Order: sequence, then structure tokens, then C-alpha cells
Amino acid sequence: MSYRARCFCVLAIAFCVLAGAPAPATSAAVTIERIIAKIDDDIIMLSELQDLVKPDAEKLRKSYRGEQLSRRIRELELAALDAMIQSKLIAKRASALELNVSEKEIENAVVDILRQNKTTTAGLRAFLDSQGMTMEQYRDELRKKLLARKVERMEVGGRVSVMEQEIADYYDAHSDDYREAEKRTVRQIFFPVSKGASASEIEAQRKKADLAYAEAAKPGADFAEVAEKHSEGPAGSRGGSLGSVKKGEVFPELEQLIFSTAKGGTSKPTRTRVGFHVVHVDDVAPGKVITLDRVSGKIRSKLFQEKFTKRRREWITDLKRAAFLEISYDPAPSADGLSSVFRDVREQISFRLVGVKLKQSGGRLFGQDRILWAYGANRDKPRWKSGRVKVGEGASVGKDAINALEAGHRLFVNPDPSANVYLFRYVYLLPDSYIGEVNFADMIKAFSERSKGEGGKAGSRTMSFETNNKAARLEFEVEVQKTRSIVADPKEITQ
Repeated sequence: MSYRARCFCVLAIAFCVLAGAPAPATSAAVTIERIIAKIDDDIIMLSELQDLVKPDAEKLRKSYRGEQLSRRIRELELAALDAMIQSKLIAKRASALELNVSEKEIENAVVDILRQNKTTTAGLRAFLDSQGMTMEQYRDELRKKLLARKVERMEVGGRVSVMEQEIADYYDAHSDDYREAEKRTVRQIFFPVSKGASASEIEAQRKKADLAYAEAAKPGADFAEVAEKHSEGPAGSRGGSLGSVKKGEVFPELEQLIFSTAKGGTSKPTRTRVGFHVVHVDDVAPGKVITLDRVSGKIRSKLFQEKFTKRRREWITDLKRAAFLEISYDPAPSADGLSSVFRDVREQISFRLVGVKLKQSGGRLFGQDRILWAYGANRDKPRWKSGRVKVGEGASVGKDAINALEAGHRLFVNPDPSANVYLFRYVYLLPDSYIGEVNFADMIKAFSERSKGEGGKAGSRTMSFETNNKAARLEFEVEVQKTRSIVADPKEITQ
């Protein structure tokens, strides 16, 4: 359903209520369907959010009550709404890149799911039916996930790499993680002492331990036979065998006893918090270093995932900044101070590039009739560059040519004041030639001063800004709107 059609449905529902539709028999409040978020020309309805969180909300209601339940549900809804917005932004990006998912890809995914879950198509249908979902709905959700994965592989994964030196550096910095600890094959004769045991009971267990030690320490004695004969521990029936023991696997007092006893040696009776132990060490396997070649694959995967996660956050941030986001769903702030995924943007300012005028110059090289611009805080490594745009008569680029580019490369919403727009000439077979730049901090300041001079009048304004070297002039449509927007910077969201 289109944005306009959905808005019409919401208005139609509201009209029916206002026009005197019969009121419900109970006096309970009735929630009327409404729009809770706008993402460019798309929307999210309240019912969509409620449907998404319903299963998890029901689980929360079984575990929490009162204010704690309200807070948990509020956090659930905020996180879910952010996920829905991300999903729509990713879908829009997929559309811009003309990506799609074929029926064959969906079929292959379903086959993989059946194999991994060791079930059949009938079994999957039965499960979906128990969840109130049809196979067609499931395939549609699967299509969205596969498409999102495809976009992320291209836009995020394709820009992430792990160098061999990074793997080696990580290995060196975490060398203790790549050592196999010493292992000892151990047997014990054990006499437990219960908590609160009397002095006479403790002494009786001590004497048993002394007698067992004396027998086990005799030349030629078989410790396993002595353990099976005397030990009162659970391992007694198997000759006192504790198997292979590494540091950290048993409590500290017993660990100290085991690792201070020589190979082939038998310890004297030792009291711990649980009783008396006589330990025999059958064998010692010394620790060793795991070589880099054995773990490089795991390290590569770990570093790749860390970089991918970081890059994805930056990518989502850029998608949010490039979109117009308006949130009308406003839950109360969390009682424990958990950062909300929303913030008030009382004056959301947007700069829409509509024209570029270059300074006339003679002696043009072939290919110089196209320009491009970049956005970011660094000219050599900007966040992105636009496509090349043909320069028309009078060394200028008009609104129509600029509008042919995707929105993210011509619309700057709440731009970073430290960022710039850099202009470049495209020169055939040569590196792009830098023309000049304009700074957003200067642009925002100029707009603010002009607004004050006009009495703070609302609405859009067309403003021109000259590059730092006077080589070009950029024309923007500048607009301020009062709105509530999703947080653009992932650092502002509690992770």
C-alpha cells in the first residue's frame, strides 16, 4: 500500500469514529490506528509495531510487573521501532542499487532451513501455522532478510578487509589466549567432611586418610586399587580417577595440591573445605603454544566481524542522516536513565543542492565537462562522492541534472558542522581535479543570521555559498522543520 493510500486509510478510520460510529460497550480507552514514523515517503503504523513486539511483550508480562514491566516494554518498543526504520532504510538502499532476490534464492534458503532444522516442508508449514503465519508470509519475510543481507554484503562487507599483519598483531597482543594449558592425569582418595562436622568426626576422617596414604605410598602399591578400596568419593569405584585436569577446572585448594605434586608422586593427606584428599599424578602433559597458522582463520573471522559491525553502524548512520525521519511515537523516558533511541531535533535543518556555477576558464581538456562533489570532513577520504554530472552552458549545473542523482548525494539533513562539500572536475584518464569547498558550519551560521534578519519566518529559503577559493558557487534550498528524529549517531544509543 502506498504512503498516500495508507494515510487515507488512517484518516478514514478517524472519520468513522468522529462521525458517530457506535462506541464500544466498555468504557476502556480505544487506540485508533495512527502513523508513528515517517521515513522519506514511507510510513510505519502503530499496529505494525505492536504486531512485531507482541510475542516478546507477552514473555515480559510473565516475568515482570508494574513499573519494571512498563520500562521493559518501552525499551522493547523503542528497539523494535529502530529496527523497523533500519529495515526500511536498507530496503530503500536496495531499490536504489536495483538489487532483488530471485525465487531460486528463496527456494535454496528454504532448503537450507529444512536441512539445518532436520524437518520437512510439511513440518515447517505446521510450525508456521502454530505461529499464525502462512508459508507465503514466511517466504516474504525471508525475501526481505535475504535482500538486506545482499545489500549489507555489497555496502558493508565489500568494504571490510583484514590484512595478514593485523592478524599477526592480534595474535601477538593476545598470546596468552593461544597457549594450551598444562594437563595432569590425576587420581585421588577422598574422605569428605560435612559442613558443621564435630571435631571427633573430622579426626576420624583424618585417620582414614592417613591409613590410606600409608598403604598407597608403599613401594609397588597400586594407587588405583587402594583408592577403589578406601576412597569415599564418587570416583572411588573407578580407581579414584579424575581424568585430565587443567588449571581453572577445580577449586583453588585442590588445584594447588594437584599442580604441586610431581609426576608419579603421591601427596600426603591434605585438608580442604570439603574433606581430606590424597592425590596421585599419573601423567603430565606440558602446556604448549598454539601456532599462528592454526588460529589465523579464527582470528580473521573475529577481526572481520568486529570491523563489519563497526562499519555497519556507520553505514546505518549515513542512511539515517540522508533520510527524512519523523517520529510521532513518544514513550516516556526510562526510569533508570537508559538512553532513548530518539532525541528532539527542534530545528531539523536540511540543505538540498539545486545548482552549481563554475568560474569560467579557458583551455578545457577532454572530459572536463563533468563534475562531482563529495561530503565529509576530509577531502582525501570523504564519506562518499556523488556521480559525475554534466556541466551545461555557462559552466553551470542545474536542478534537473542534480535531481537525477540519488537523494543521499544531494540532500544533507542535519549535516555535521565539521563536514564540507568538496567539488571536483572529472578529467579523462587523470585524477579528479579539486575545485574548492564550502563548510557546513559557515552555511548554518549564514542561514541563522538570515533567519534572524527576516524575523525567524518559517519556510524554505534559497541560498548561495561560494567555495573557499572563489572558484565555484553552490546553490541550496535550505529548510527548517520542527520534528522528532531518530538518533543518527550510534554512540548516542546505549549498546
